[in-house]
Amino acid sequence: MSAHASVGAAFLRGPLPEGFSRRVLRVAPGLALSVELGYLRDALVFVEQGELELECRGGTCRRFGRGSMIPIALLPVSCLRSVGPDELTLVAVSRARAATDEFPVDLGSHVED
Repeated sequence: MSAHASVGAAFLRGPLPEGFSRRVLRVAPGLALSVELGYLRDALVFVEQGELELECRGGTCRRFGRGSMIPIALLPVSCLRSVGPDELTLVAVSRARAATDEFPVDLGSHVED
């Protein structure tokens, strides 16, 4: 199994750490999604099946195939399109809304009073 396949399997089926959520999106060929969908703005997106075309706000486009991982939050993306002949399946992993940058106190770390 390739590294991309094992990462994809973990994204799709494996348990996620506390504070993260997963969504699976299926997009028919030729259809588009807006990145205004709240759960995509800060997500790491994995292309499980099909071909994804990202369009940036400046108008440039780039295509990503099966096994690609895209940090949507780091890109000025305006639109995601399914451009291949097959259905596009994306797995988006993002932080849950209630997540913070704080570490839980009960992780077994030493805390002095």
